[in-house]
Amino acid sequence: MVKTRMTGGGQQGANWQLQMLPELEEMASRDSRIQELRPYGSAAGDQPCTDRWSDLDLSITTAEPLAVAEDFARGISARYSPIFATSRSGSSVRYTLRLVLSDLRRLDITAADPVDRKAPPGPIHAVGDDPPCAMAELVNDFRFDAVLAAVKAARGDVLIGAHLTLQLARHVLVAAMLLRDRDTGTDHHRFGGSRWDAWATRLTSAPAPYNRYGITAAIRYYTDALEEVLTDWDAELRSDNQPLVTLLDAVDEQPAARQTA
Repeated sequence: MVKTRMTGGGQQGANWQLQMLPELEEMASRDSRIQELRPYGSAAGDQPCTDRWSDLDLSITTAEPLAVAEDFARGISARYSPIFATSRSGSSVRYTLRLVLSDLRRLDITAADPVDRKAPPGPIHAVGDDPPCAMAELVNDFRFDAVLAAVKAARGDVLIGAHLTLQLARHVLVAAMLLRDRDTGTDHHRFGGSRWDAWATRLTSAPAPYNRYGITAAIRYYTDALEEVLTDWDAELRSDNQPLVTLLDAVDEQPAARQTA
């Protein structure tokens, strides 16, 4: 299967969701565990209202929500594009997996058991995988928040875009905290004064994310900052951020008159 390439700022056109949906329905039909797959949100109904910034919301009915959602996501990645970032929430009976593919198509998959069951609390991570290390998980969360912030900026939602962008600063500081913990061998610190404290001051020079261009500039700044921190942690965690850069370029190039379209 030939994977799609990024076009038009990483988006696959305004109707990629409707073009992809029949293929995903066909994928679901081959999994006996899936009782039903249906779209909801902007891609649903007789008059879908998707645009290039829309995600594709999918609801799956299955007795094995967590396992099915994760397997379905792996199938999407293998067929279309590698996964750039994810977000997981819920439980083993109602589980949501949000995907950002490297071609910047975004899918929200919510899988639910039709039978009302009680789920024990516990951490949510990919089935069959070991829980990720704290820094790898942080990098994933940074990427996911950065993509959402950029999309909000593209649509002129500066309020949420600014909120998500400021969250990126927190991710960078947490990365510095993890490095301090590694240096000292403990996560209990009565006083400051480590070399990692300097990051709090360095982030004050980030662009103010209070308009569309400020948001994208700040995302670029925080992305570079995190990459620098990762150099001290593990160079292998420094990976290709080109999908995010491509998205930011597309947001910056969008005419101002279309911000709220």
